[in-house]
Amino acid sequence: MRYLVLMFLLSGCAVFRTDPCEVHNVSSSLKITHDQTICFETIDSYDLNHSGKRNINIYGKLFFPKNKVKKYNAVILSHGSGGLRRYHRKYVDLLVSNGYVVFQLDHYMGRGIRYDKTFSKVSGITFMNDAYYALNLLRTHPSIEKVAYIGWSQGGVGPILSHFDDITVKLTNDAFDASIAIYPYCGFTLDEKAETSTPLLMITGSSDDLTPEQSCKNIYKKFKRDEEKIELISIPEARHGFDNPFLFFGITFDNLPSLNIISDKCTLTISEEGKIMNLLGDIIDGPIESEKLLLSCSTPGVRVKYSGSATDITAEAIVSFLERRFDN
Repeated sequence: MRYLVLMFLLSGCAVFRTDPCEVHNVSSSLKITHDQTICFETIDSYDLNHSGKRNINIYGKLFFPKNKVKKYNAVILSHGSGGLRRYHRKYVDLLVSNGYVVFQLDHYMGRGIRYDKTFSKVSGITFMNDAYYALNLLRTHPSIEKVAYIGWSQGGVGPILSHFDDITVKLTNDAFDASIAIYPYCGFTLDEKAETSTPLLMITGSSDDLTPEQSCKNIYKKFKRDEEKIELISIPEARHGFDNPFLFFGITFDNLPSLNIISDKCTLTISEEGKIMNLLGDIIDGPIESEKLLLSCSTPGVRVKYSGSATDITAEAIVSFLERRFDN
């Protein structure tokens, strides 16, 4: 019951919806210049090993600025384990008001999922697969130039991994022009010699006990050899979900997992075959294995809470980072 209450709060009053792809055609290219729901094909895969995995259709909502111009930069938005929710809309409005095209993805509807209280039904890489298929679609639009990638919590895994060339090559010959991860799960790492190209900003809360920021700090320290490519903003006293107004008064969950154990067993990476594994070599290739790892790599008890100041800091950081990376 407590999980259901949490998902209600994280949802910002979720509403029942039907899958738009039941009535919309699947798009393989784009030319429109107005707001529209777009259905497109993606791969339904838990990891980066796509062999034998099925293709499915998911949708995203495409938003355009009111002021029409010849060329746009765009941003793909990837929600967290709570799904696509109302509080994400303020980011759509923020980005559109700053002149960006926004492609807001729903990773769950096409998979028959409303939310994931186990954090294991799909992986952050499932979300990332979708984001790269969305990137390929946006690249077909004659008016869209650079494309950034923003993700929250579990949806922040993709923006972090997209920083690394080895990951990008496994998915496509293309790459995002910038990525931002907001209170992300930072439990992935690569070899310290891994080449990086996509500029990455991680925004964390110092009091986040669901996805504690220490793992993100470890990534930053390990790969900050080029200060121009990776940035970290730690917001003092901010907790997980700090930008969700429905968490205004805060709530504590005694049994929700705090992912605060950092070890070789609990730190994930990507194998040469594209599979998820920990640093001990154990393969995590589905929900059962993921849930077992989650239980052994966490302690119970987290608190989530809204922060207006943290929300403002995040909004300002997003706009500033994209302006610098896109040379606007």
